[in-house]
Amino acid sequence: MTEVIIKKCPSYASSLLKAAASEIFKHFGGVNALYKKGSRVAVKVNLITPAKPEEAIVTHPAVVRAFCEELVSAGVIPVIMDSPNAAIKYSPESLKKIYEECGYIEHLKGLPVEFNYDVSSVNVKIENGKVIKFAELICPLLKADGVLNLAKGKTHAFTYITGATKNLFGTVAGINKGAYHAKLKNVENFSEMLLDIAGFVKPALSVIDAVLCMEGNGPTGGTPKQAGYLIASTNTCAADKVFCDLIGFPFLSYPLLKKASERGILAADSIRLTGTYEQVQNFKMADTSAGLYGFVNPNAVTRLFAVLAKDLLTLKPDMNSNCTGCAVCAKGCPMKAISIKKKRAVIDHSKCIRCYCCHEMCPNKAVDLKKKALYRLGEKLLGRK
Repeated sequence: MTEVIIKKCPSYASSLLKAAASEIFKHFGGVNALYKKGSRVAVKVNLITPAKPEEAIVTHPAVVRAFCEELVSAGVIPVIMDSPNAAIKYSPESLKKIYEECGYIEHLKGLPVEFNYDVSSVNVKIENGKVIKFAELICPLLKADGVLNLAKGKTHAFTYITGATKNLFGTVAGINKGAYHAKLKNVENFSEMLLDIAGFVKPALSVIDAVLCMEGNGPTGGTPKQAGYLIASTNTCAADKVFCDLIGFPFLSYPLLKKASERGILAADSIRLTGTYEQVQNFKMADTSAGLYGFVNPNAVTRLFAVLAKDLLTLKPDMNSNCTGCAVCAKGCPMKAISIKKKRAVIDHSKCIRCYCCHEMCPNKAVDLKKKALYRLGEKLLGRK
């Protein structure tokens, strides 16, 4: 059986989080059953971009503090780390800015934790990888004695959901993330890669911060949604499955979990859940999660029809009036499909692979995901909306 525990936390009050963190560790045998005393543990958080905790973009610093307090009490040394999105230069200066703007420096004040500023990386062999055999991962994680994975529960315009498994993509160093989008292109192959990386990193414990989630077109452009729970497991996919249940999204409609089930990484009927929850009502998924293009089998149609189908059955990213021409999207686009003209970003849709990195990275929420008439009709016919 795969153990998953869900704890109710209606708010980020320190007393609630401290009690929940303590019970979660006890459920899995205690801190030192997972991490040896004196060990250095990589606390892999979600710090995709500088954002305020109340925006539900990053792992809330109050959650990080609660779990780090448990580690410290057990004689473990927590090292906070992440590699943010590909448009942000992976440097000590950018990490310092993110730690400060996300409230980590303030919330973790007085606690003997370390903040990682080591931006070195190394190419490692991914044993038994299905779609990748090597990956450029951050050195501080590889040097750690163990990993505590503290994820944020959010929607995602490309992968549909970001949770425990997707959070480990942040172990890929800086701009190297874009190369995976360029190489793998579709969400199915990308999901296989995420499973390969998660299988290599193997966090001893994964926790999803689902106290305040993000709904809509996440992972940065959506809307905060109160859920009120923490979900934890030693299996990232099992934690993700329970998160899907919590927000009312069929887990096999999540490409990552469908692939995990096919590969035997997730056996949904073998999950033993401790704790109860009330399903979040009217949770809005990303517009892209209707998955209409998934009905097109490229092996069964001509190349021309496949191109037309992709054009009509996917959401097109386009700039709105918030665009300032800052070029963050252009720098982060894996296909170099964005240029700056007359102080405004312009997308070459013939090069666009619909990875929605521009939507994810934009600091001004200037990227809209637009539906064509056929897409809206398909949503209605398939009952996806």
